[in-house]
Amino acid sequence: MDIVPQINKKTRYTSAIEVSSYLRDHHFEGKVILPAVETLIALANVVQLNFPQISINCLFKASFPRFLIIPPETKRLEVFVDIENAGDDNITTVLLTSIKSKKSAISRTLEHARVEFATADSAPCPASPFRVVEKLNGKCISVPAATIYRELVPFGTAYQNIVGDLAVSPEGALAYLSGGNYEADEDLLGSPFPLDAAMHAACVWGQRFSGIVPFPTGFEKRFIYQKTKKKGSYLGRVVPVNVKQESLIFDAWIYDLNSVIYEIISGIKMRDVTQGRLRPPQWIKA
Repeated sequence: MDIVPQINKKTRYTSAIEVSSYLRDHHFEGKVILPAVETLIALANVVQLNFPQISINCLFKASFPRFLIIPPETKRLEVFVDIENAGDDNITTVLLTSIKSKKSAISRTLEHARVEFATADSAPCPASPFRVVEKLNGKCISVPAATIYRELVPFGTAYQNIVGDLAVSPEGALAYLSGGNYEADEDLLGSPFPLDAAMHAACVWGQRFSGIVPFPTGFEKRFIYQKTKKKGSYLGRVVPVNVKQESLIFDAWIYDLNSVIYEIISGIKMRDVTQGRLRPPQWIKA
């Protein structure tokens, strides 16, 4: 076990992600895709095992450049994790897989995720920018969760964690979120399901107001003040920050039902990764 990686020294670790059956509910164009929230847990696990003194509740500069596809019948995903100290009080982690060319024995390394963890707790004091957390201003529509997961974000049961109606207005989206269940790890970064559902809310906002079906490709900062729990109930609020470029940028807050902040995620990047193959249904468009 190392204390802290040396500056500019990159160390590669081998790891394996157990493919529980619930992960197969996260699918896209007929392929099962490892969710971004599960990728973050996989990276945090390697950090915690090898550098337990490093804070994992402060995450920075996350990017998800390439889907990690889970092949049928696969029980374990063999991955590599590179960890490097760049000398800025954060360590950089990168999740990689290796594939062999069908025409030769040459292997190629693919990057699926990159995120920085703080070497010390650097989360600012949590503050809510909303006078009334449960109120969304602007002309709202309500979209039932059943409709979202049937027509807008067609994932399987494990990833259907918006509860009741999602309120959507030009100012953002607001919904109750479930902590989910299944065999997901909740000990490292909390349950992955509330943040995943908050990004579903951002996806619905993008379909209504931007005319695209956006997927998360990264975020700037994520501060975890308290860990969400499976079977828990939460309130998620998503606000558009910059939606005039190729990537839609959102900030998000996850609260408990007493309006206590559990997570703040800023600079969530969402974009159409299908080059227009997917289009929102006409009824959702503003």
